[in-house]
Amino acid sequence: MAFATIRRGATGNGFFAVPQEGSSFFIPTPQLSLLGLQEGQELTEVQFLTLQDRLAAMRCRAKALAALATREHSRFELHTKLGQKEFSKAVIVQELDRLEEEGLLNDSRFARAFIEARQRRNPEGRIILQARLAERGVAREVLAEAIEQWFSDEEAVDSAIQLAVRKIGRRHADDERILMELRKRGFTLTEIRRALAKEDR
Repeated sequence: MAFATIRRGATGNGFFAVPQEGSSFFIPTPQLSLLGLQEGQELTEVQFLTLQDRLAAMRCRAKALAALATREHSRFELHTKLGQKEFSKAVIVQELDRLEEEGLLNDSRFARAFIEARQRRNPEGRIILQARLAERGVAREVLAEAIEQWFSDEEAVDSAIQLAVRKIGRRHADDERILMELRKRGFTLTEIRRALAKEDR
């Protein structure tokens, strides 16, 4: 006797792997043909469980790709999001490993993109950026390299500080308050003085 049978859903949208006992699971129509299955096909217990795992992996990958299509993510961020979708840890790790191997998930690329985005919108110094990237699970050596790369461009750093000054509102703040606010944002005194000197020219 078969352990389970593939049956069409009551609404006609998709199929279900229906076991003799226990819970069935949904199979989207595109996946049915992709996996070489057909309506009425009988499955052994091993086939049933293997199919369940394969479909979970496909759903997990689809969710991960959808997230990556919106912006770069760190591996930690994506793992957290997928964990909230009730995928097992084993499936998540397997699919994230695949995405890294394919070059679609990359913490170094994420760190660079994150820094660029922050500095365009709300400029910050090294210490603050280090903390933000660490919160997102980026390894210390990876975030350090990305930060060093960005801060090696003095012109970019100066522009970021000058943008921060405009956001603070130079007309309504004295030099002492501006300096204090920039220090809060993590910029060093050397960086601040250099950028402000250029702005005053």
